[in-house]
Amino acid sequence: MESGALLRIEKLVAGGDGLAFQDGKAVFVPFALPGELVRAEVAESRRDFASARLLEVLEPSPSRVEAPCPIYGACGGCNLQHLSYQGQSAAKAEIVAEAFRRVARLDPGPVPVVPSLPFAYRNRLQLHLTAEGQVGFMRRASNDVVAAPTCPIALRPVQAWIEERAGTSRAREELKAFIVGKDRFLAFGLGDKVHLEGRDGLLKATVAGETFAFHIKGFFQSNLHLLETFVPEVVEGLEGGTAADLFCGVGLFSRFLSRRFGKVVSVEQNPYAIELAKENAPGPRAERHALSVEDWSRGPSARQPFDCVLVDPPRVGLSAEVRAWLSARKPPLLVYVSCDPVTLARDAGDLVKAGYRLEFLKAYDFYPQTSHVECHARFRLA
Repeated sequence: MESGALLRIEKLVAGGDGLAFQDGKAVFVPFALPGELVRAEVAESRRDFASARLLEVLEPSPSRVEAPCPIYGACGGCNLQHLSYQGQSAAKAEIVAEAFRRVARLDPGPVPVVPSLPFAYRNRLQLHLTAEGQVGFMRRASNDVVAAPTCPIALRPVQAWIEERAGTSRAREELKAFIVGKDRFLAFGLGDKVHLEGRDGLLKATVAGETFAFHIKGFFQSNLHLLETFVPEVVEGLEGGTAADLFCGVGLFSRFLSRRFGKVVSVEQNPYAIELAKENAPGPRAERHALSVEDWSRGPSARQPFDCVLVDPPRVGLSAEVRAWLSARKPPLLVYVSCDPVTLARDAGDLVKAGYRLEFLKAYDFYPQTSHVECHARFRLA
């Protein structure tokens, strides 16, 4: 592709880039929108595709908006602030559906998207310090830090914390005793308080009327507002004798499953998280394993009959070994919580081949202004 070539953007792809074609070759253009005519120059070219840098939007999409963040485009966090929120929801629905059509060879039909607060929604942020000690974020496609005067997607108290320290080294002075030798730290907003890594440790949050303990350095969902809708929908209608909660973390779903099943088997590789799961999801018939799901699947616990298996894997999805275990054991109902529609679609294809049918699929916009999308899918033995 010649420098400064004209491209017509066809659609958004997983990851948020605009997709165009030049002489039959796929070209990915960050910050470009479907239908737009843009001028872009190649940044990297490979045999099957190229990545380009947006130079100019000649014919803007009616869904294009002005990004409210003063460092948008430089910061590596958000990549869809230039798209209206309605447009973001539509794009994410199509990204999920396209992943199923392309990867799993399944047509899920229209995919509903549950919206979030477009801004001021994010409880958990990783913040960085510049060489001068100013608060910032990692620069896009770089190891440098860009100073941040604010963060529009952060919870209001976290925004205020950043704004009060912007342009100064105050944050470094305040935190130097807690983050010795580090230039990054986690912040978690709960209510009107901002909790900081090093200074704070164990936190508690309420989800759907239940209180959960988690460590600020461990994983806990970053959008508590949408979690209030998400968790009840994931466990709705589930009941039976025995359930498995695989990749259970600190026991978020285990807690709710324990209200609906006689026995819940919780599996989590992180030993600290599984200890918190004991506190968060207690029960006389609770069974917990501090193992990888792969290791657990080879043991005796995995050979008991399950009425329902809930999986919440990392972005890489289920390993081939776990998919093989599901295909062999064939629990009648599989509930799949996913943070990556492409790996979800890959796994869905294997599950359908093993005799399951896709019963339900819904997307949840946990991370507005970014291309990330979470899904809840249910598979039932055909």
